[in-house]
Amino acid sequence: MQLRGTIAAAILVPFLGAAAAESPKPAPHQPASANILVASMGHLSSQEKEAIAFRHLQTELMVAALSCGRETYRSKYNTFVLRYRPALQRNGRTLRTIFKRNYGNGGKRRLDRYVTRLANEASVRSMQRDEFCEVAGRKLDAVLTASGAATASGLLQRAQNQ
Repeated sequence: MQLRGTIAAAILVPFLGAAAAESPKPAPHQPASANILVASMGHLSSQEKEAIAFRHLQTELMVAALSCGRETYRSKYNTFVLRYRPALQRNGRTLRTIFKRNYGNGGKRRLDRYVTRLANEASVRSMQRDEFCEVAGRKLDAVLTASGAATASGLLQRAQNQ
């Protein structure tokens, strides 16, 4: 556990000051970046909101795979990525469209910053909350019980029930 915190702290410390200054206090289960994104983008369709939520789930599972120190999580995350690649690719296109519409030519850069912030926030949660790895593990198990043709919505619903 100490090694996980040390590595993550070395990676995240330069980003935390700026993120804390820009971010309102996050809701218990929603990263601060989600609050900023929704507030700054105005109206989002239900498909776009789903794409944002799915990216949050993907990021949480990725951080668990990298930070929780369990080989099974890494293996399960790799299975998740391979099995649901089409859904992940569609989701990526939707996010690029949202950011391009809202930020024009700066959309790619803003999306990259957003995804980085999501990962940083998930990593901080993994260090601060003892249950992070356990909950993420249950979410991994839940999404992997779905068929490879499952939609982002179906995967989100399975994960949220954990």
